[in-house]
Amino acid sequence: MSKFKLSLLLVIMSAICMPAMGGERVVKRVPAGAIAFHFVLDLTVVPGPPELVGYLGFIEGVDGPLFSGAPSKDTAYFTVRLTQFGPSSFEMPVETDPELGVSIIPPGSQFTVYFNDYPTSRDWSDADTFSQGVPIAVFEESALLNGSLNWFSNRLIDSSPIQFNGQRIDFKKLVPNGVTVVNFGSRGFSFREYNNTVGSSNAATAIAIGGKLRDTSDDD
Repeated sequence: MSKFKLSLLLVIMSAICMPAMGGERVVKRVPAGAIAFHFVLDLTVVPGPPELVGYLGFIEGVDGPLFSGAPSKDTAYFTVRLTQFGPSSFEMPVETDPELGVSIIPPGSQFTVYFNDYPTSRDWSDADTFSQGVPIAVFEESALLNGSLNWFSNRLIDSSPIQFNGQRIDFKKLVPNGVTVVNFGSRGFSFREYNNTVGSSNAATAIAIGGKLRDTSDDD
């Protein structure tokens, strides 16, 4: 066999094998309605301006661990921060039950997921410590229903792929149509003596959306 034919054969074999090898390393799309990721967050409202930060403890299909040591804010490879606040909320009173507190936050807020390959100490009182690293996904929130549980959908508006634990993670492939988030806390806003702030901590789950949020057709 000539050197040219041998080289051509090697190129063809590489072209056939590489997609298969690469496909095994790409984190697959999360099925609609399935859990995409879990995270915890903290919202500080005093002193202002409000800040919301947190970290991820689970991403569907991603090989763990997602921490460089014992799970904590300081060891998490993936963090989250509210990077754009939308319009102000408005109350929805129910006169027959004044104890029911419900409000709507209109669409427009955005949160960003960050990846830091070398996580370091983070401070709940310093939001900048949660946005160190590489921004890998940006979500824009729909209207948020604020009560004992918070519900809101989010469309993915930006994504940058990374390599992690030998896998390629791209939120555009993972949750191309965005996620619906539900979060809950053990209590409402309270004064935290350890850092002299007023805020609330919550656990949250993101569920993959099937259709294209705000689009007229899935066929577009």
